[in-house]
Amino acid sequence: MSPEPLCEAPANDSVLLSFDGRVLEVFGYVDDARYHVWEEPRIEIGTGRFRRLTITVRSGRRHSIPYDAHLLPGVQVLADLLARSLPGAG
Repeated sequence: MSPEPLCEAPANDSVLLSFDGRVLEVFGYVDDARYHVWEEPRIEIGTGRFRRLTITVRSGRRHSIPYDAHLLPGVQVLADLLARSLPGAG
């Protein structure tokens, strides 16, 4: 099975999400973060007045990031690709 192509999506003016098929990376905001597929990272996208996405790993560790509404389609594409890449996914 060949690795997925690199997928990048800005969440806002100062945060970039990047997924290469093995590692989800968050650049900007407060700190950079790396989440390996074996940690089973999942992106949950909140709606409402305070738009935030939350990355949660199997251990329960969480990372919450504000997102801009006009950038949501790209974030959703990356979140879907990540979900399909997790162990046990379809």
